[in-house]
Amino acid sequence: MSTVKEILANGRANQKRLEHEAPALAQGFNDLMKSYYTPGVLSRRDKGLMAVTGAVAVRCLPCLALHVNNAIAAGATRAEVLEAAAIGVEYGGGPSYVFARNDLLQFLDEIEAMKSLEVL
Repeated sequence: MSTVKEILANGRANQKRLEHEAPALAQGFNDLMKSYYTPGVLSRRDKGLMAVTGAVAVRCLPCLALHVNNAIAAGATRAEVLEAAAIGVEYGGGPSYVFARNDLLQFLDEIEAMKSLEVL
């Protein structure tokens, strides 16, 4: 099992490679993400919790690590992340439950133990 730090570090390293090898792809997606997660009617925290729901529903491990980190960094509580994950299980069913069961609590524990968090 990978840790949040390992997953996030791997994502950052691969992002740099993609920016070099396929700059249009990387820049296009980065611009999209920046636009979506800019606070508007919904706060960055709320959008982060929605992203946790989506990550659980589609069972994307790197997405879960990133969005749990970002939700907590934006002010979400452990209880709020768990509630958001529950909605993801509603949409993803049993496989999403197993996904959340196997990884979510470990990620929360690790993120809470980190000295500093930044929204990535």
